[in-house]
Amino acid sequence: MTATFDAMTDTDQTDVPKALEARALFTAYGRKIAGGALLLAGLGLWLEPGAHVGTDLILMKLGLSLTFGFAGLALMQTHNAPSGQEVEIDTVRREVRLIRSHGRKRAVTRRTAIRDLGRAEEIGDTVRLSAANGDFLAEVSLADAAVRSSLCGALRDAGKL
Repeated sequence: MTATFDAMTDTDQTDVPKALEARALFTAYGRKIAGGALLLAGLGLWLEPGAHVGTDLILMKLGLSLTFGFAGLALMQTHNAPSGQEVEIDTVRREVRLIRSHGRKRAVTRRTAIRDLGRAEEIGDTVRLSAANGDFLAEVSLADAAVRSSLCGALRDAGKL
């Protein structure tokens, strides 16, 4: 959660790039496929015929199959944790932005003018924002009294609080 009170220089009005979502989905499925292939390769080592196999080859097969199995399980279990959304409130521009981070890239998922918000509720140090249709938009906890009064002032000016 970030409260922004100075004028920002970016005027990018784009939504979340679909390429970022597609790449994350592609890499998640790629990891699962590669993990499954490694598991099958570890099992496939034991399907190879060899009745007169020495103990040194058995130990090598066992080591490789365990390595492939653990690597495959590790790849299948890893995933990118969904990044949470940040809330930026810009009282200069009078807007609320929801921002999703993808590594170093940040994308604005929703941009709403304060005048276009629904009713806002102030509960202690927390301000709960809703969209014009009544859907929950964001919950902002502000410990700094000056920041909270600035936000509440902007919401009162717009008639939302």
